[in-house]
Amino acid sequence: MKQVLILANGDWGTDRDIASARRIAAAATHVIATDGALDQARLHGIRVDTVIGDMDSLHDARSIDRAGPELNVLRFPPEKDWTDLELALDWALECAPTSIVIYGATGGRIDHTMANLALLEKGLGTKTAIALIAGRESVQLAQAAVALDDVAIGDCVSLLPITASATMTTSGLKYSLDHEMLVRGAGRGVSNVVERVPVHIDVHTGIVAVVHGRVRERSAS
Repeated sequence: MKQVLILANGDWGTDRDIASARRIAAAATHVIATDGALDQARLHGIRVDTVIGDMDSLHDARSIDRAGPELNVLRFPPEKDWTDLELALDWALECAPTSIVIYGATGGRIDHTMANLALLEKGLGTKTAIALIAGRESVQLAQAAVALDDVAIGDCVSLLPITASATMTTSGLKYSLDHEMLVRGAGRGVSNVVERVPVHIDVHTGIVAVVHGRVRERSAS
């Protein structure tokens, strides 16, 4: 697989956000829905290849049985130690895709959102790039060099260490860093601005959450 899209059962955002998810799904090699996200996918005309979870959030659980053999169903008991999104991410990583995009994993309960963001650490040490998308924002973790190609002048980029500290060098941002240290819990890395494209971030020590916020919607291609 090249790109896997995982649809979570959180906040799917605006119609523009959903249209973006639909475009990502059209280009994805495989689309996974976690439990009740299958309802949202069908509502918005997004294909699903695999559904994973305990199926307790589906509007009509019988719809899975009516889907036919083209839908791969991985059913788990409600009493389990993993969230549906964690199960989906683990399954996707076993397929060793080039990239995984997670959509609909924020909003609602704060504990769910925090747990979902922490799941990005599963991609560290693998060859699979994982990004979580929410509205006009995306977040990925970096512990080496990363290039942000899908940015525009004026976009916001925040660099937030998830380790106690992180040292990095950047290019393309208004407030550049040159082997400088950012500390977890301090706000220095918040709300930088894209001045040149692409943006390059070299993480020398530590692990950094790279949050990209689009200032304007991209026109559909």
